[in-house]
Amino acid sequence: MILSYIYNILKFKKWELLFLLTILIALKWSTIITFRPDMNRLMELHKCPLCFGTSACNYIHEVDITFHDFYSVFSYFFGVKNVFFGSFNKNRVVLKKLAKNFELDEFDRIVCENKNISHICTINIKDVDDNININFHKFIEKEVNLNFIKNNFNGLKLCPTIQHLDNFLKDVYHNKKDIHKKIFDINIWTLIVLNPEPLFLQILSADKDWPVPKYFGACGRIVIEEYIGLPLTAYYNEPWLHRAKIASSLLDAAYKFTYKNKNFGFYLTDISADNIAIDMNNNAKFVDLENIIVVDKNIAPAERSTTWNQLHVNTENFSCPECLAFSSVDICNHKISDHNYYAICKILLALNINNNILPGGLLHDIPVEILKNYPDVQNLLQQCVNPVSSNRILAGIQFKNLLDIIIQNQT
Repeated sequence: MILSYIYNILKFKKWELLFLLTILIALKWSTIITFRPDMNRLMELHKCPLCFGTSACNYIHEVDITFHDFYSVFSYFFGVKNVFFGSFNKNRVVLKKLAKNFELDEFDRIVCENKNISHICTINIKDVDDNININFHKFIEKEVNLNFIKNNFNGLKLCPTIQHLDNFLKDVYHNKKDIHKKIFDINIWTLIVLNPEPLFLQILSADKDWPVPKYFGACGRIVIEEYIGLPLTAYYNEPWLHRAKIASSLLDAAYKFTYKNKNFGFYLTDISADNIAIDMNNNAKFVDLENIIVVDKNIAPAERSTTWNQLHVNTENFSCPECLAFSSVDICNHKISDHNYYAICKILLALNINNNILPGGLLHDIPVEILKNYPDVQNLLQQCVNPVSSNRILAGIQFKNLLDIIIQNQT
């Protein structure tokens, strides 16, 4: 009798607690789906011309910031990167502040305390005199110059010289429309200091088949980019052939960043699974382009190092199997480097069980049938990670071709 009485109480309390929990979840979700960030607060137009530009200001209010999935909800409420998800013209987009709040505040503080440029730290772009007597193009040159003494390797660095800087930025200047060049130079300098990603999205345009998102423009201190899809980590447990298709696209990206542009080579120095998203066709796109070394392939003979025409092979061998170790000096002293293949194969594809983000690598658990029918698959991957008897780039190209053959024959 007593046990039955206790059971009935617990049974009642269980349903009561379940009902209460349901109400709390409903209220929380209602708050999430009805909450909309203040777009004017995000844009910070009053910070211009020390902003990212104004090319999207005519339509940015048409962007509906929404929460499409768990990742977008988590990013907004718990992320620190100032990334927001929304829709525009029936397409999903990503809005980025390009820096954390404390980084933006520190940038403002430094500018406003610099007596040479403090007069533009909080002035609206409409009030800025076109006859600004400061040459911000010189500031740009100084910022992109790779200073080996100061060891400033983050952001956008052009090497071994900045002689062809204007040629490098020509696609960016082509998009400036009716903005005065001096104002536009301030926008470019601001991006280079804080985060040059929008510059790369215009130079390496998705419309020209670069593996990056489309760029829709900027308004104040926020930019609009194409939403690609879920991050690479979300595909870790997908069927092996699915992951092989993604791996093939990653190796294709390594080739494009290295060879596609005849004037410049682009070497990504912050490759990680979190910085890559996968589109609906299982193609990898690089969605974080903050840190890139750009090598000018057409420098004058007098400025070339003695090793200029030799392939740079990354031989850095640190004890950390997950660390992306490289020498910026060595990359800049060679016309071509195997860095992109090294980074993608080591960080993303290597069969490394100690990889905390992708244990065993993206291509973990290769099916026995694949190993039997294509015995070179593991060897080519290993040669791309740590070449012993082969050229790393050649091994990477051969590995991609083999993956394509496997995918074609197995589907």
